[in-house]
Amino acid sequence: MVKWKDRMKEWGGGDLTFLSSDGEVIIFVVVDEPQLLKGKFKGNPQERIGCPVVTDEGFVLFITGKRVARKLSKFEDRFKDAAFMVVRHGESGDINASYEVSLFDNEAKTAQLFAIAKKEYKPPMLKQAIKDAKEVMAG
Repeated sequence: MVKWKDRMKEWGGGDLTFLSSDGEVIIFVVVDEPQLLKGKFKGNPQERIGCPVVTDEGFVLFITGKRVARKLSKFEDRFKDAAFMVVRHGESGDINASYEVSLFDNEAKTAQLFAIAKKEYKPPMLKQAIKDAKEVMAG
């Protein structure tokens, strides 16, 4: 049996999240600047973008590819007043998976997310999440 500690190192800490399954969704507000993350995946060098966001569960560094980050960047003028939804289309391990990035159309939920962000997000949390992400991506 694989140890939990080893699995958590492989999958990421509590301040990190990925979309890895078909139909998986994340709804969030953006709370800070994007972070370029370099590491390895199955021995190959890779670059990912860490998007500092708040979901209904609190702060997470949403780690995604550059295509998704570019799609999200098109909405930058709405980061202060809108929530976003990203949906993965493609099975786990599918390198051709696509991601739908859109404004989340629910005012009450958006207000709730901004309230959580205001109450819970502190910039030092981002530093720790980046450190955790680098550890995960080093393998």
